[in-house]
Amino acid sequence: MKKFLTTLIAAAMLLAPAMFGCAPEESPPKKPDGEVETPETPETPETPTMPETPTTIEGYTVVSEEDVNAFKPEALRIFGRTYKTTNKLNLDNAATGFEVTFYGTHFSVRLTPTTTYLYMRYFIDGDLEGTFKAVSGGIYHMAKDLEEGVHTVRVVKATSSQNGVIRVGDLKTDGHFLAPKETDAPRIEFVGDSITVGAGVFGKAGDLCKVENSDAARSYAYRTAMALGSESKCSFVATEGICTKAKSALQVNMLEMYGGHSSTNTTPLKETVQYDVVVVALGTNDSYYMSGHPEYTEEEFTADYRELLGLIRARNPQAKIVCIYGLMEKNAKVERGIKAAIADMGGANYLEVPRDNAGADSHPSEAGAEKQSKVLIDYLKELLK
Repeated sequence: MKKFLTTLIAAAMLLAPAMFGCAPEESPPKKPDGEVETPETPETPETPTMPETPTTIEGYTVVSEEDVNAFKPEALRIFGRTYKTTNKLNLDNAATGFEVTFYGTHFSVRLTPTTTYLYMRYFIDGDLEGTFKAVSGGIYHMAKDLEEGVHTVRVVKATSSQNGVIRVGDLKTDGHFLAPKETDAPRIEFVGDSITVGAGVFGKAGDLCKVENSDAARSYAYRTAMALGSESKCSFVATEGICTKAKSALQVNMLEMYGGHSSTNTTPLKETVQYDVVVVALGTNDSYYMSGHPEYTEEEFTADYRELLGLIRARNPQAKIVCIYGLMEKNAKVERGIKAAIADMGGANYLEVPRDNAGADSHPSEAGAEKQSKVLIDYLKELLK
């Protein structure tokens, strides 16, 4: 019996490692010459390192896509009276827009119009002509397959506020966005009517003004801004049919529009931008209004124009104010009223600009707008010395 127990215990000891899940330790394999071979320890794979975003590129400060799409002023240029809603930049007025600088080869943006017929003009780098394009909605690849490097894209709303709003979002590049560099170009504000927004500039005598033959970026005003290097530092407070204070078919006047965001959004403007130059180009629609409303006298117009100049001066205390007239026609009562208002207020200037009626609805044509801009450019260059 004792011999049987001893045999049983010995057998159990041999089976124990398998019962507890542990295999007996194996000796390292031997090489043919009898030396022990030590198994190699597997290498730990290296964690890939993501490339760091540079802080500067070619002298420009890199900014994030998030800051650009939040429309922070340090991340891109925004010009004109714009406002933000639900992470979108709203372009109401003609010639409002934005300019981005980036390092890469591609830039795209989502544009959403509130009406069917709206147009934009966009410029890449030093292009002075730009591309005129209808905005039907969606993502627009404005710059693509460019040589890798630093580029700028400037987008300008070509159509006036009366025709609808363009909402801007989802700005993207395949490279890095760069902070714009400041320039010493003057800030210019244009206060005007259909002539200022380029109504009918592509048309000819006998044509009607339409959105497709109108372009604020080809008007005398934007041409002037470009010539002075102020294309991304200008603002248009202008729309078709507007009078200084009277109201006809358009149920808003310039006194209301100037105090608000646009002709269709007259909520009070909180903008703190002060302009170096303000060009006022009103009087044509006032002349038409006078002809149909003899009760609206020259004295009333003078008082209304003076009130507008006072509002402009209050918002821009250091600005040089230039009142221009004669772009389409001249009315003696209106001309006298403008000059009288200037004399009453003081600190403003009067400039007669060449007449042109070769465009649609007797508005200035492209050639006429260029001729008018040259007169204004020369005048402002002297004034700003």
